Amino acid sequence: MGTHYDSTNTLTVSNREHHPTYPRPSYLVKREEGAFRLTIALPGVSRDNLNVSLEKGLLTVTGSRASSELHSAKDPSNGRAPEGYELQTRLHPDLSPEAMSAQLKNGILTLVLPEKESAKKRDIPIN
Repeated sequence: MGTHYDSTNTLTVSNREHHPTYPRPSYLVKREEGAFRLTIALPGVSRDNLNVSLEKGLLTVTGSRASSELHSAKDPSNGRAPEGYELQTRLHPDLSPEAMSAQLKNGILTLVLPEKESAKKRDIPIN
């Protein structure tokens, strides 16, 4: 479908558990200082039609498009616009889902997933 990139191997992405007809959106995972940034392209999805949930370490992003938006972004494989998108990813145990933040702007959802303090690099003093 599009660009899917996670050079960090921190997120395990799957699809098709809840909405078998929704395609997986394009996404990008980048490591930042003390966190991972997951950027997901969701063209035509408004905040009201977007759901981000976390259950037992499984992060699920589901977005449906308004019927008026269906003509704008077509799936090149079949020429039809998708009704919505779904992305599921299993979070690594070193991430802190309690501190996760989300922002939707211009059809791009950005999730920031901070690392737990115990997972961050630290120097050990030698006596």
